[in-house]
Amino acid sequence: MVIMDRAETLPCPQPWRRADGTPNPAGSPAGDALTVAADGSPGLLLPSRPATIAAAVVLIVAGLVLGGSAALLIVNGGGLAATAGVVLALLGLLLLAAGVFALTRKQREVGIVLTPDHVVLNWVRPEVRLPWEAITEFRPVSLRLGRSGNANRQNYLGVAAHHHHVEVDSRMRKVAVRFGPDLVCAVPMRTVDLDQLVVLHTLRFYLDNPGHRAELAGGDAVARVREGRVTGRR
Repeated sequence: MVIMDRAETLPCPQPWRRADGTPNPAGSPAGDALTVAADGSPGLLLPSRPATIAAAVVLIVAGLVLGGSAALLIVNGGGLAATAGVVLALLGLLLLAAGVFALTRKQREVGIVLTPDHVVLNWVRPEVRLPWEAITEFRPVSLRLGRSGNANRQNYLGVAAHHHHVEVDSRMRKVAVRFGPDLVCAVPMRTVDLDQLVVLHTLRFYLDNPGHRAELAGGDAVARVREGRVTGRR
C-alpha cells in the first residue's frame, strides 16, 4: 500500500520507540484515508479498526460450540439432558445469526475525522468534537505494560487543548491525565487502522498549517496523506 511505503520515510518520535531505538509498531494497519461526512460536513477520515469483525467471529465460534454441545446432549441424553440440549441449540443459533449479521452488515466509517473546523473522534460515545483553535498540541506518549525497562509499551496519541473549549467523557479524560494534566484525551494507536506515523504527522500538519484546512473537505487531503506530504510548514 502506498501509505505504508510513505510511512517508512516519516520520522518516529522517541516515545514511540523501543528501548533499542527502533520504532514500536501499533499492530498491522490495513486501512486507507478517505473523505466522509461528519454531521453533514465533509472531512478526512483516518479510520479506526472495525471492532465488529472480531466480535462477529467470536459470536460465530461460540454459536458453533454451543450447537455441537447441544447435538451431543440431544443424541446421547434423555429427559432433562435433551431439554438442555434444545435450549443450548437455540442459544447457539441466536449467537450464530448475530455473528453472521455483524459480518455482513455495512461497516460504519469511523475513526478520526478532520474537517476544516474540527477534529472529531466518531467511534466513541459520546462523540468527541475538538475545535482546531482549542487544540495546542498532538503529543505522542506511551504506557509501559510492566516494571522492567524492556517491558512492552503501548502507544497513545495525546491531544492537548484548552479545557474550557472542549467536552470529553470523564473516562477518556482520566486516561489522558495519566500522561499530562493538559491532555484532554489520549487515543490508543492500536485502535487506528492507519499507520501511526501517518496519523500523527497528518494531524500535526493541519494544526501547524491552518491555511490548508479548507482542503480537508475534499480529495486534496486524501491525496496529500497517500503521498506522504504531511511534514513541515507550507
